[in-house]
Amino acid sequence: MGTPAGLIGTTAFQGLAVSELTALGAAGLPLLVVQHPLGGERPESVARRAQEALEQLASLIGRTA
Repeated sequence: MGTPAGLIGTTAFQGLAVSELTALGAAGLPLLVVQHPLGGERPESVARRAQEALEQLASLIGRTA
């Protein structure tokens, strides 16, 4: 089966990520998207986004967070 892989990016780069994955023949690679921006955000906001990312990851791998 190979090594599980995926891509993590922010919403600002989601379109680019999808385009690049398609161009590279990896359109089926899982894409985990975090709300942009992260820089300059309060710790509470980053923690909330991290929890959302964890829930997305759990969904991508078929588990519940």
